[in-house]
Order: sequence, then C-alpha cells, then structure tokens
Amino acid sequence: MQKSEDVCIRYLMKEMDPSEEIEFEREMMTDENLLIEVESLRKTYQKLGKLPHWEPPPDLSAKIATDAVQAQQEQIKRSNRWTFVMSRSVAAAAVAILIISTTIYFSNGEAYTQTDTIPNTTNLTTETVAPWVDRSNTIHFAGTSLQQNNPQPLQLERDQSFSRLKLINAETGFAPPTRKIVLTSSSR
Repeated sequence: MQKSEDVCIRYLMKEMDPSEEIEFEREMMTDENLLIEVESLRKTYQKLGKLPHWEPPPDLSAKIATDAVQAQQEQIKRSNRWTFVMSRSVAAAAVAILIISTTIYFSNGEAYTQTDTIPNTTNLTTETVAPWVDRSNTIHFAGTSLQQNNPQPLQLERDQSFSRLKLINAETGFAPPTRKIVLTSSSR
C-alpha cells in the first residue's frame, strides 16, 4: 500500500502531470478502496493544515546545520582522497604501458633488422610474368582506342544525334523555369 499512498499524496499535493491526474481519477472511479484512501488522506491533510506552526528549538536547528556541514566536509575529503589515488594509479598505468610499448617497439625493430641480415638461401628467380588476356570475345565501341585514328564514325554519330533533337518552346507546351527574387525581412 506504500506505493498507492505515495500516489495519493502526489495527487492531493497537485504534484502530478495532467495526464497522470486524469489516469489516477479514472482509477479512483473504478476502485472504491482507492477513493476511500484518497478521501481519508484529504481529511488528514486538512486537519494538519489547522495545526499551529511551531518553531524548532534553536539548538536543534544549529546542531542539524553543523552536522550537515561536517558531513559535507567529510565527503569532500573522501572524494579528494579518491581523486588523488585514482590520478596516481592512472598515471602509473600510463607510464607502465608507455615503457612496455617502447620496449616492444624497439625490441621488434632489432629483431627485424637481424632477420634482414640473414643471407637468402632460397633460389627464387625473379622474372616478369605477362598475364594472358583472351581478346577473342571483346566488344569494340565507337570512340575506343582502336578507332581513335579514324574520327569519322564519331562525328557521324554526333551529327545524327543532333538531328533527332526537337526544339521545345511555348508552342509545344513547355514553360521554362523562371527565376524569381523573393524579398523578405526580419524583425529583431
């Protein structure tokens, strides 16, 4: 029931969103026990509002304030200690990683230079190999390297393509795009 009491208190104190409030009111319409609980809490809240307001003793308020300040100072000390320890450990780890990586880098570099000085005992011949290309099923297009010496077919095809073009104007129903300038203003 603690959860329903918290929801009821939020409803009575008007701490709910409008959508939550509507949903809670629907629940109250379906659940009579919830409605009874809300009404009893409303009566209790009204009775508490009629009670006189009493100021706490000054020594109690001062003690609470000093305890809060001490707790905050202790928390700051603990966080400073934690930060100091973490920064030292991170720095130590970074130095260790740096030392290990430089050691590995330079030791591997020496190993590679030592293997380069080993004489080559294998008898490999280095001869250039030309790849075999099957040119029997090659399709030749106009303008390829084979027809660069004779530009006549290209010129003929270009002229034929221009002869197939039609002029588009107002008679054919084409309206060219117009450029318009739209003036706007801004107020500051």
